[in-house]
Amino acid sequence: MSTNEPPPEQPVPPPSGGYGEASPPTPPTGGYGEVPPPPPPGYAGAPPVGGGSYSASTAWSYGWKKFTGNLGSILIAILVLVAVQIVFQVVSYFVRDSYIVSFLISLASWIVSMIIGAGIVRGALDITEGRELDPKTLLTPQKLGEVVVASVLIGIATFIGFILLVIPGLLVAFFTSFTLYFLMDKPELGAIDAIKASFEFTKNNAGNVIVWFLLSLVTYIVGFCLCGVGLIAAIPVIILGTAYTYKTLNNEPVAA
Repeated sequence: MSTNEPPPEQPVPPPSGGYGEASPPTPPTGGYGEVPPPPPPGYAGAPPVGGGSYSASTAWSYGWKKFTGNLGSILIAILVLVAVQIVFQVVSYFVRDSYIVSFLISLASWIVSMIIGAGIVRGALDITEGRELDPKTLLTPQKLGEVVVASVLIGIATFIGFILLVIPGLLVAFFTSFTLYFLMDKPELGAIDAIKASFEFTKNNAGNVIVWFLLSLVTYIVGFCLCGVGLIAAIPVIILGTAYTYKTLNNEPVAA
């Protein structure tokens, strides 16, 4: 053998992990192209929580904003309501000696008050839906039969509750406070279904609703203390804020 021949090649040892087995590639630990970890359970597709972005102060601000933005139509609506009340008062004065006629006038006044109450709520919902307030809405009968039935049922339940140490009556008034909003907003609901919906809505959002009602009470008291004139602003702000509360806590869109 020539001394100039190269030494024989040595065998290359197999990679770790067993003879002939390729080592698995090392996953990247960061940087471009790295696959992010999966989201935690329940992250994707989770339903929104009712009232997650709601606050009573925001509801009040919304009510004030919409009151000032619809000041003309709201003042016209107030004048219409005042005129209607004056008419009934004058008629009642002249027929006060006739019990039958007086009763019929009182009954008509009560029915008109039902129409007006439902119309006010419908008008507030219209504003939250981006429509202008039409004063005629306040005097347009809407689901009048259902409104009357709901009013009678709530009135009876509240009266019985007040007899039972007052607190049950307050609870009835609290849990049924959104009945008209459900009646005016959901055409498919009748009186009893609207009362049930109001109960569930108030129960599920009790904290937010209580805070809003307390803020509404303060607003009303302040308006009343301003020689009563402040109620011209306080009451529309409360009604519009309540409509905002109803819509927002139901996860429904509200017009800016």
